[in-house]
Amino acid sequence: MITSFFNYYQEDSSRILAECTHIYCDEEVFVCGYKTHSDYILKNIKKRLDKSNTWFVYYAAGKVTKLFEIFEPQKFICFHRLDRDGLRLYDMEKFYGKLKKEAKATCTT
Repeated sequence: MITSFFNYYQEDSSRILAECTHIYCDEEVFVCGYKTHSDYILKNIKKRLDKSNTWFVYYAAGKVTKLFEIFEPQKFICFHRLDRDGLRLYDMEKFYGKLKKEAKATCTT
């Protein structure tokens, strides 16, 4: 999973990892990101506030629901999909519920 990160970002990988304050990798998931405030994302400002309310996830691969167990909760989660332009800002609880529902739907018994 971490290999896909380096393959996708190539020479930008080191810069991105340096910006991330939270990085986690195991056999199930790789995720890197940082805490920020939703106002900075919506207004495209690069500062970081003392009071965060958003996880900005640079990259996540694998069992991404695990990041909700590892990182402290925030009000929002923000990311961009590699196959689409633009950032997505979601209510974190609603997004987690959606992921869990999708995971159940894809499980076979």
